[in-house]
Amino acid sequence: MFRKILFFVAAILCCMGLLIFFQFQHAEERKNTPLDPSNGSKNIEKEPVPKIDKNEALLQSMTLEEKIGQMLIVGYTEPTPTQQVQEVIQQGKIGGIVLFNRNYANVDQMVQVVNQVNAWNTSNPLPLFISIDEEGGSVSRIPQEGTQFPDAPLLGKIDEEMLTHQMGIVIGKELKALGVNLNYAPVLDIVFSKGNKLLVKRSFGNTPELVAKHGLQFIEGLQAQGVIGVGKHFPGHGATTIDSHTQLPQIMIDKKTLLSRELIPFKAVIHQGIDALMVGHIALPMIDASGLPASRSRILLHNLLRTELGFDGLVITDDIEMGAYVDNQVNLEEAVLQSIDAGVDVFLVCHSYNIQQEIIRIIKKAVKDHRLSENRIDASVLRVIRVKNKYHLSPPRMIDLESTKSILGTKDHKAVAEEIKRRAKK
Repeated sequence: MFRKILFFVAAILCCMGLLIFFQFQHAEERKNTPLDPSNGSKNIEKEPVPKIDKNEALLQSMTLEEKIGQMLIVGYTEPTPTQQVQEVIQQGKIGGIVLFNRNYANVDQMVQVVNQVNAWNTSNPLPLFISIDEEGGSVSRIPQEGTQFPDAPLLGKIDEEMLTHQMGIVIGKELKALGVNLNYAPVLDIVFSKGNKLLVKRSFGNTPELVAKHGLQFIEGLQAQGVIGVGKHFPGHGATTIDSHTQLPQIMIDKKTLLSRELIPFKAVIHQGIDALMVGHIALPMIDASGLPASRSRILLHNLLRTELGFDGLVITDDIEMGAYVDNQVNLEEAVLQSIDAGVDVFLVCHSYNIQQEIIRIIKKAVKDHRLSENRIDASVLRVIRVKNKYHLSPPRMIDLESTKSILGTKDHKAVAEEIKRRAKK
């Protein structure tokens, strides 16, 4: 009997020991498990910390002034960069420089200019776009030591895509050697009449298919060398004889015609992933009854280009000092804010320091007065950041003059230009 009692007591003690052990273990687990802040007694798993995209992180680190500056690419009229150029780079925090033949006489001077503006930009959060119009032929900014190509219509006449691709490669190599990273080319306009004096020597031809395939080849050649190609002039400047440098062209076509004709080359390069397009100062009243130039038209940029065509790259204006951008009916402030609302990311201002400063003031004041949200500025600047980082523009290298001279106008490069001329004579 005594043995049975001892066995029973031992069994009870064993069960109590196990119960205490499991309670202690459970208490330790509860102590090491995070609590749901909405319910102190409910256990949850830890949420993963979201990763911030490096481009967005850079955007968040920038001041409003730094962001506004990235929305400008500026030019100057003097043969060498002035104190005003230095000021607009260092204080205005601008996004880029556009160079013309007036700014240098030879390769030595051009290299000096590029190295100087990059040196002034070292304290800014982003590198400069060093930009140029190098289409070949009648619109060429490469110094005389570089390879000189014929006008684009010869490429269309020959209709050999590989030659156009090789031309893009050579131009890309020589621009890269000069420190240029963004080229306002190719022209994607379809020219229907020799009366279009602005573009008759600059377009690949008079059919959408011809312009599309040669435009693609030229861009791919540039991009293969690390140079950003900018197709122009959206939505198509070909069906007019009026020069938008002086007055606003009105192109009287409907949307169906535009989609099946002028926009074919633009749709082709968008499909291939072009990073930037230049929008022209061209009105299409049958599509946007307001008569605004495309560079200020929400219907043509936001609705058509962004939404329907799905383009999320950079939209850069043609030079806003051209006569077709602002007329007697609107002041610069209203025009700039219309452009931003429409979908413009970057303003090209090729001459006047005063206008460059005024645009910075207009945008900053509009944000302060709540006429323009900083989120809208962020959307454009994020596009700028993405493109600059995609092409690894930072930090910019100092251009070595002798290395550049060894690349410009080489025998192989000139052979491509000569082959185009030879084939065009057949």
